[in-house]
Amino acid sequence: MAQTAALRFSKGDTIDYTPGTAVVAGDVVNIGTIPMIAEVAIPANVKGALALTGIFKIPQKAEIITAGDAVYWDSTGDPVTGTAGTGAATGTGSVYILGVAAETTEATDTYVVVALSGAKRTATIGGAITASDIEAEDATLNINGLDAAQGGVVTTTGGTSATSGNAGGAVSQVGGTPGATGVGGASSVTGGIGGATSGTGGAVALAGGAGTNGDADGGAASVLGGNAEGSGTDGVANVGTSNTSAVNIGATSIATAIPGPITPGIGATTAAAGTTTADAGALPAATATVYPTTAADDTKGVVIHADDKVTGRMLLIGNGVLDKILKVYPASGGTINGAGADAAFSSVSGKGVIIVCLSSGSNTWLAW
Repeated sequence: MAQTAALRFSKGDTIDYTPGTAVVAGDVVNIGTIPMIAEVAIPANVKGALALTGIFKIPQKAEIITAGDAVYWDSTGDPVTGTAGTGAATGTGSVYILGVAAETTEATDTYVVVALSGAKRTATIGGAITASDIEAEDATLNINGLDAAQGGVVTTTGGTSATSGNAGGAVSQVGGTPGATGVGGASSVTGGIGGATSGTGGAVALAGGAGTNGDADGGAASVLGGNAEGSGTDGVANVGTSNTSAVNIGATSIATAIPGPITPGIGATTAAAGTTTADAGALPAATATVYPTTAADDTKGVVIHADDKVTGRMLLIGNGVLDKILKVYPASGGTINGAGADAAFSSVSGKGVIIVCLSSGSNTWLAW
């Protein structure tokens, strides 16, 4: 079967264009995301032509543009010479790519010489791509999975070693280098947002690689703050400091080591009161590990808030009165060290209490 023949339409250096308002000779006109140039004036509602290839002198912003670099059109940019906000070429644009600079400019130059490309900057690649570097030509470099019924996966993988004794290639995600007095660029890994009506947000996992042969060890997973310079302080590694309902570290039968000093949260001070669980001073609602108290007098006490009734939770309840006993009551209905329901545990005179929730379900506690 014969193919339908293609027919030459034009040379391809210009396209027809009918403007809704008059265009001045030399104006840059965006057609979609592609800037083109009117070589002659075009009256409103009259068909004219726009150049999409060729070499043009285009008014530029006050910046250095290097020969060979991409040049963009900022339709509200400030030209070196002319009226501010009327548009100018720039080397740091985002969408509207004019082409490439044919000559290097100075920040004081009125024009930059541009070889128009007539090309849209977005590229869709099906299959593999091999490159020595991928670098954005504007402020953002986006790499997105396929939009489909099931969103496409994006994977970044280090290279496979071709030699038996060598390691696989590393994968690094590093924030950008700042200016002399700036702050280094942030580096974030964020799960996808949930669906518009009821979807759960996507999880983020940080895991070492699996061992694959014999008794090989799995790879370590580390989260570290940045190294300090000189007399500076090393960066803090934060886990669960916001938007977090709980932080889990370790699991049953997994050894968990914390070699450094631990700084527990200190809650608001509570005054001991009453002689029963009903009138004792109420501790804060699961706000800290350490709860200071005052006013102990051998009979007064404090009661643990129900929100702290979490299996395995440890509380350090301080006694701020020398030579006096502090009474500590479990969350309502609970038992401490096998005593009766709502019975108080008495501290050593002048001492505080360490107490752990043995079971939230049965509201049982162990105290020392």
